[in-house]
Amino acid sequence: MSQAKVDKRKYEKKNRKQLEKKRKARFAAKCIVAALIIGAIVGVPVGVNIYRSIPKFIGDSTLSAFVGEYIDDNHSSEVDTVKAIEAASAAKKEEESSESSESTSEENASEETASEEASTEAAASEEASEEASTEAASEEASTEAASEE
Repeated sequence: MSQAKVDKRKYEKKNRKQLEKKRKARFAAKCIVAALIIGAIVGVPVGVNIYRSIPKFIGDSTLSAFVGEYIDDNHSSEVDTVKAIEAASAAKKEEESSESSESTSEENASEETASEEASTEAAASEEASEEASTEAASEEASTEAASEE
């Protein structure tokens, strides 16, 4: 072996602990740098996409549009089911209200008819009482005229 190699081995043997510490520190630094680089390669695009997808607060319309798009994209089948249920319940309510309004209108019509009949009967009884009073007055007048003669 050459003298340079012998000197190098002596130096390594003499300073083995210090050289081992330096190697471990370099290895740890390399691992940390590699993790940072991989994290940057993966994290930056993911973070940018997340940042872009979050709406900036401009107003309620922007937020409602964002939420609407999200629901349309991810939950459209559930929304269709809910809309069908709401439409069915609205149709039931309309049927019930139309039936109740028909029955109410029939009740109102029968009440109106009854009230008209009652008013007609009252008017007829008033006319009859007026005629009777008129006849009684005329009879009294004729009896008075006959008694005067």
